[in-house]
Amino acid sequence: MDYVTDRDNLSEYVKGLTEKYADNKSSNLIETLILDTARDLKLDIVNVDDSYYIKKGEKPKALLHLNIDYNKNNLSFSIEDYDKEIIKSEYDINLIISSILICYLLDFSHESFDVLITHNNINMCDMKYSAVANILRTDNVINFNLRQANCIADEFSSLKLFLNQVKVERFKPEYEFGSYRISLHDLSGGHAGEESDKVKLNSVKLLVTIIRKIKSKVDIDIVSLVGGERYEYIPSTSYIDFVVDRQYEADLLNIFEIVKNESLEKNLKYEPDMKLSLTKIDTNKKDPITKESFNYLASFIELIPMGSFYVNSIDDKTISSSNLAAARSLKNHVNLIIVLRSLSEESMNSMIERINVASSISNSILNEKFHIEKWKNKDTYLTDVFKTAYSEINNDELNVVKTQYSLDSSIIFNDLNVKIISIGVKYKKAENVYYSSIEDLFLVVNLLEKVLNKIY
Repeated sequence: MDYVTDRDNLSEYVKGLTEKYADNKSSNLIETLILDTARDLKLDIVNVDDSYYIKKGEKPKALLHLNIDYNKNNLSFSIEDYDKEIIKSEYDINLIISSILICYLLDFSHESFDVLITHNNINMCDMKYSAVANILRTDNVINFNLRQANCIADEFSSLKLFLNQVKVERFKPEYEFGSYRISLHDLSGGHAGEESDKVKLNSVKLLVTIIRKIKSKVDIDIVSLVGGERYEYIPSTSYIDFVVDRQYEADLLNIFEIVKNESLEKNLKYEPDMKLSLTKIDTNKKDPITKESFNYLASFIELIPMGSFYVNSIDDKTISSSNLAAARSLKNHVNLIIVLRSLSEESMNSMIERINVASSISNSILNEKFHIEKWKNKDTYLTDVFKTAYSEINNDELNVVKTQYSLDSSIIFNDLNVKIISIGVKYKKAENVYYSSIEDLFLVVNLLEKVLNKIY
C-alpha cells in the first residue's frame, strides 16, 4: 500500500470503530476495544493478575503494553472533519488513541507480537505482576503511556512515595460558632512528572495559603483538610472545613471576597478556570485543631518542595519533581502523601532531605511507603531499531528522551530482564475536549509497523 491508501485505510477503520461503539459510553471502553478485536481474530487471551495478555503469532517480536491506571468516567470518542480528520474525547484521549492503534495493528499487521493490558497505579503500591513473567514471550516491551509526541523514552525516573502524618490536637470551642467549608476546584491538575508541571498549581498548597490569609484577618479554627485523590496526579480540588465565632461571620464573608478576588486575579494566567467558594455547612464530625497544630500542618506544606525541583539548564527538561498528592484529616493526624520522582540520585537525595527537615520541625512522622528504582535499558538495541526506522520514514533523527512519566512498564517489569521503550501519540486540549488527528495516529502506526519488521 502507498501512504495515501494506508492513511485512508486507518481513517475508515477509526470511523468504523466510532460507529460500532457509539452507544458504548462506559469506563471499560478502552480494554473492550482491544479485547473485542482480539476475540474477533480468535487470538489467545490469558487473564492474569487482573490483566490481559494477548498472543498474536508464534514468535512475537515485541510486547505492546498499555496500562489503564484508573478511570471512573464514562468514555466515548468520535471522529469529525475539520481541516483534517480529528479524533476527540472528553477524557483519556491518550488511552483511547493508544487502544485504537493497538486494535489497528492487531487487525492489519503481518508481524507477530503480544499485547498486555494492565491496571496498575501507585495508589495500589502492593500490586504484583509475577505471573506475567511466566507467560512473557519476548524481552522487547513497547509501552503506550508516554504523554509526549514525536519522541520515544528509553530511560525512566526513580519514584519514592512517602506518608507524612502531622500530629494534631483537638479542642472543644467555648464560643458559639458557625461551620464553613472553603473549596478550591477546577485547577488544571493532571499527571505529575510532565513538563507542564512547572506552571501548574497544587490545590492543597494553594488552599492552605489562602486560608492563612483569611486566618490572619479573622479568627477561625481549622477542622479538616482534604485534597487530591490519585497519587500520580497533581491535586486539582481541595477543601478545608473550619469554624468561626458567630460574631465574626460578617467579617469572614467580607474578607473571603477580598481574598478570593486577589487569588483569582493572581492565578488567572495559569489557572483560568479556577473556582473558589465558601459555603456554610450544618455540622462537623470532628472538633477543630489547635492553632499550634495548624501551624505545624501549614509549615510542612509550605516547606516541602513542590512541582519541578531541578531542571536541566541546557534543554529545560525536568530532572526531578515533587508532588503533594493527597491530604486527609483523621482524628489525631493529618495524612499527607508526597511523591518524589527523579532521574538523578543526587537530586532525589536533596528532595528527601528537604521533606525530612520539614517533617522534623512540624511534629510529624515520615515513612517511605513505596520505591521503584530508576530504569535504564541494559543495551541500546531497541532504541537503535526505533531510531533507524524513524530515520528511514522521515529522513530525520528521532528524539530520545528521559521521562518522569510513563513509569507503568518500569514498575510492572521491574524485576525482569527486558528492554522498554515508551511512545505516545500527539494530542491537544481545547475547551475541555481532548483531540488528536488521524494524521498523527498514522505516523505512529507507520513507525511501529516498521519497527516490528526490523526487530529480529
